[in-house]
Amino acid sequence: MALPFVVTLRGYDMCQVESLFAEVDGALATDSAVLRAAARDALRAATLRRRIRGYASRDVDAAIAQRLAALAHPGTPSGPTRPPAIMTVPFVVTLRGYDMRQVESLFAEVDEAVAADSAVLRAAARDALRATTLRRRLRGYACRAVDDAVAERLRTL
Repeated sequence: MALPFVVTLRGYDMCQVESLFAEVDGALATDSAVLRAAARDALRAATLRRRIRGYASRDVDAAIAQRLAALAHPGTPSGPTRPPAIMTVPFVVTLRGYDMRQVESLFAEVDEAVAADSAVLRAAARDALRATTLRRRLRGYACRAVDDAVAERLRTL
């Protein structure tokens, strides 16, 4: 996939940018609040590597801001919109932390259940939190902060 960014010296890694925007654009094409929240969190948590030859950082940063705005305001409301009950904690990225995508998708699902009025969704989210074993990666979210956020979400549910 070729994105309409200028290729410059010392720009963002093209493969990394393309995979990030593929995920985000896929979420923008759906009405799923979970996918949109995961995409929004992925954009906020993205730390793009620089390469000798890559996409111009100003263009990419502007596109990220545009996509964040689009994810915050869905084009066609499918029902009454409620503010999320809990904002996802911006975790610190460390060496040897929890898998970022797994954590983001788990918290997006849980935050959607917290915002819902359904006891069934809340119970399912509570069970998912208790049953999930988070994978560790070379680069991931700080384990202690994620564990504390999981405990907080369990108290909320």
